[in-house]
Amino acid sequence: MAYCVLILLGKTIQKLVFGDLRVSERQHLKDKFWNFVFYKFIFVFGVLNVQYMDEVVLWCAWFTALGFLSLLSQLCKDRFEYLSFSPTTPGWSHARLLGLLAGILAFSAFMLLLCTAAVFFLVTFNTFAFMAAECILLAVRTIHVILRYVIHLYDTRGAGTSSQRSWDKRGPLTYYTDLASELTALAVDFFHHVHMLLWSNIFLSMASLVICMQLRYLFYEIQRRITKHRNYLAVLSHMEQNYPMASQDELADNSDNCAICWEKMETARKLPCGHLFHNSCLQSWLEQDTSCPTCRLALSMQANHRENTPELALEPQTPTRRNDNHFFHFDGSRYVSWLPSFSVEVSHSRLRGNIFTMAHTNSQMDAMARQVQQLFPHYPRNVILEDLRITRSIEWTIENILDGVLILPHHLIEEAQAEFVPQTQTQTSTVHILPTSSIQNTSDPRLDIPVADSGEEPSNLGGRFSKSSIERERILQRRKEHMRLTARRRYLEKYRKSDGDSTTSTLSILSSLSSSSSSSSTKTTMTTTTKTTMTSLETESDIVITQTMS
Repeated sequence: MAYCVLILLGKTIQKLVFGDLRVSERQHLKDKFWNFVFYKFIFVFGVLNVQYMDEVVLWCAWFTALGFLSLLSQLCKDRFEYLSFSPTTPGWSHARLLGLLAGILAFSAFMLLLCTAAVFFLVTFNTFAFMAAECILLAVRTIHVILRYVIHLYDTRGAGTSSQRSWDKRGPLTYYTDLASELTALAVDFFHHVHMLLWSNIFLSMASLVICMQLRYLFYEIQRRITKHRNYLAVLSHMEQNYPMASQDELADNSDNCAICWEKMETARKLPCGHLFHNSCLQSWLEQDTSCPTCRLALSMQANHRENTPELALEPQTPTRRNDNHFFHFDGSRYVSWLPSFSVEVSHSRLRGNIFTMAHTNSQMDAMARQVQQLFPHYPRNVILEDLRITRSIEWTIENILDGVLILPHHLIEEAQAEFVPQTQTQTSTVHILPTSSIQNTSDPRLDIPVADSGEEPSNLGGRFSKSSIERERILQRRKEHMRLTARRRYLEKYRKSDGDSTTSTLSILSSLSSSSSSSSTKTTMTTTTKTTMTSLETESDIVITQTMS
């Protein structure tokens, strides 16, 4: 009965606040539910080792209320992320969502006070720590969504009355809000699982294994977040030292929107290439890619040391790039979406800094090579990478390919030519062929040359650079076909001249033999042979003339 009432309450809140749920929201809700049920089952029967039915009922009631509020908090977070990117959202939707978030926060505070009061009468201190950790996690995540929502509403609703630097102020404020909330939630969750591991009576149980896997995941998440923050500070320091703020005259001359966020630029930073971007937009971009968003000029933070570290160090150390050896990997999402994934690996930390530098440089080169290979798929990756190491630019490599400077290896050229050899080469005709040249005519080039218009010279084969990869491939294919047919047509004309000279000499020999013979049977035989030869030559000449004229 209580669960039916709770389900009806949840459906009512959904209809009043959210309406119809999106596909991603339903998927996140289902994953959150099964993950919560799985870990709480491990906690009740693996950590606490509950043996009495009344304790099971109490813990089920507690986790039911906690899970209900956690699912609503997750749903509010997904809906906020959707509404933050929607340009036209009514104010009533924001009010309902903020009201629900405030209610979740109030209930989580009430549950925290409830478990605090219970520690003096009913439960032990360890049980209080388990209950309080869940309430604190729910409160921290709810406060995080509320703060993000307030910042978003202030930035959008107060854009007309706020200062011109409101966009630049929003970035650091949002970043440090996310950093504080995520690190707090991860730290509380980490110590909560450490407490569960130490409290568990059986250290070599299934519950201990699951808790250890979750501890490993939380530890790497904390480490990743701290590393990301260090990268954030390094990028911020690099920007302030190397990229000055653009003056008002430069902003007036380049009166354009930011190429990253497409918002009007009131203040911007100027890159060495002359392009202007928002301070926060450029910082977010440089955290992911160290190049100009517009012209792809390399903006590596180690650019000052590039002359002192030549590229020769990259080649000998490429075998040490593989420093991680994975022996076993379990992907739980292949079976059930809420199962965790883990891998057992052996890592070597030698030359760690150089390996990280090489990995960053090589990953950037691989990304540039993939972009070039999308335009020219018949060029192998290693050939493109060799040219990119010299040019350091995608545009220059494309120009080298189009100008013919970047040449394919000989074995690849032979393979490409072999693909265009017609399949009808083996179907040779045995009619109207001279007996003396029957062996040589099996490779006669006139038998398998397709008809091509000698006057056709496509004007659009290389006159422009299309934006469509399919059209570029079609233009290159037509250019290859046109060059191949032109070469074969020239070879045919040359072969026809030499063949005509040999035919004339053959006819003169046959006529001399027929005049010098005295036997009538010999004359008849030679006359028949001569007529057959003349007929064959006339037929071949007609075929060649027809092909040439067509």
